[in-house]
Amino acid sequence: MNKKPLDGIKVLDLGQGVAAPYCGLLLAQYGAEVIKVEPINGDWARGLGAPKGDQTAYSIYYNLGKKGIAVDLKTKEGLDVILKLASNSDVVLENFRPGVVDRLGIGFEDVRALNSKVLYASVSGFGQTGPYSDRPGSDTVLQAFSGLVSLNRDKDDIPQKVGTIAVDVITGLCAFQAVSMELFGGVREAKLLDLSLLQSAANLLAPNIADFFISDGPPVLLNVPAGTYQTSDGWIAVTLVKEEQFANLCKIIKEPNLAGDRRFGSFKKRAKNKHILMEIIQSKIKSKTSNEWLKLFTEEGILTSPVNSLGDWLKDPHVNAINAYSEINQPHLGNIPIASLPGGIPLKGIAPGIGSNTEEILSSNGFSKKDIGDLISKKIIFDSEAEDE
Repeated sequence: MNKKPLDGIKVLDLGQGVAAPYCGLLLAQYGAEVIKVEPINGDWARGLGAPKGDQTAYSIYYNLGKKGIAVDLKTKEGLDVILKLASNSDVVLENFRPGVVDRLGIGFEDVRALNSKVLYASVSGFGQTGPYSDRPGSDTVLQAFSGLVSLNRDKDDIPQKVGTIAVDVITGLCAFQAVSMELFGGVREAKLLDLSLLQSAANLLAPNIADFFISDGPPVLLNVPAGTYQTSDGWIAVTLVKEEQFANLCKIIKEPNLAGDRRFGSFKKRAKNKHILMEIIQSKIKSKTSNEWLKLFTEEGILTSPVNSLGDWLKDPHVNAINAYSEINQPHLGNIPIASLPGGIPLKGIAPGIGSNTEEILSSNGFSKKDIGDLISKKIIFDSEAEDE
């Protein structure tokens, strides 16, 4: 069996939702032993999407390959369990609101007192310091705050939220990068990493932020008439990256005079007159199918793609040829398609149910059978295996 980069690293994942758990998922897939801690009634991500038993697509994907324990953090005994697990961990992940873990007694200083080399990664909406640190943050909130929503406008110029949890996901990636690099460099003393949705979204939008400054205000839209257009049987996306491609597009849609129209003589002028131009193009695009336009545009070097549904993507021959996803069997659910990691690395493991590995985790961290039994009887922890017996 090939050794993975993070073999031997122990991670305590106190995160719920997406951002911190996604970091935990990636650490697990690259070899770390990740313990997923949930409340007795489960991570709230188990309520995102269509439910199947105690799982959804979100709770499955962001927790593949982890071990699960359910603990009541409203009790002293439950918090003592967390401190014991943290004392044996290389990394602790959490995404409570700033200040909550300190009030609970499981914050960085509390864990550092027990573990002098812990890497403690705190993920939050606006960061651990600053005037907005106590604000609740979420993907939607930070899409709006960051300026991302202002860039994502529909054809009526109404700003729209991106249709997936883009900021949560980029934050999980940024957290994974930060944690991985600290581990790569060697953690010689306890360290706190302050990781926020705000800063992660800013990294996603870094060129846009700089462009705003250089342009002394909102920059010109890129690549107009790039966008989506309705065909006779669906939708197609078209973009231009070079000036000469506009003339080619005009030729293909049989509107060659547009290329010489002074209103459309450059990307900047086309951006100013985008509504007029895009309406003309739309009137032409609707006359053929998506595949017909795909062939015509591709032959002229214009970047284009039909607007696929997720089902189209799963059935696409190229996607299947490169093994862009694999089917992973999950208890009580069967095979589920899971996208591979960059580099074509298929994800491994199963997503734990609520408290799936509670007894195993506690036993390996020095708790006796009596200790575990007492905690179960007091409902401090939940062990689904014991519940099924």
